[in-house]
Amino acid sequence: MLHVANIVLYGMGWVLFVAGQAQNSIRSKTNGLPGGFTGLQAWLHFHLVNLAQRAFFSGLFYGFIVHTATVKLQAAGFPVTSYMVAGFGGFCANGMLYQIFGLIPGLRTEVAELAPPKQDPPPRQEQTK
Repeated sequence: MLHVANIVLYGMGWVLFVAGQAQNSIRSKTNGLPGGFTGLQAWLHFHLVNLAQRAFFSGLFYGFIVHTATVKLQAAGFPVTSYMVAGFGGFCANGMLYQIFGLIPGLRTEVAELAPPKQDPPPRQEQTK
């Protein structure tokens, strides 16, 4: 049961990071995404490959983050549980991978390039006779 709870908390931390990132992008006025569920769908569409890569690598690091980090922190005298490490680990693993993938040009997603902000048309000039 402990193992299942750790996986759930790790996943919740991972999803919370993505939800916060999506909310910030949708609310930004500079990326041209519509608000609400439509904006979330567009954001997910633009970031699908990046999110899949981050989920894969976060899953690979799960065992190291939860089990090894818990043992090391407890040995150093910190009163942490594997539940705490799992939740923070999922959030932080996703955040770390987000930063790493942002450094690699082929993996970086620039929403402003995919959905440029809408610009107001230039004002009409009246013709003089």
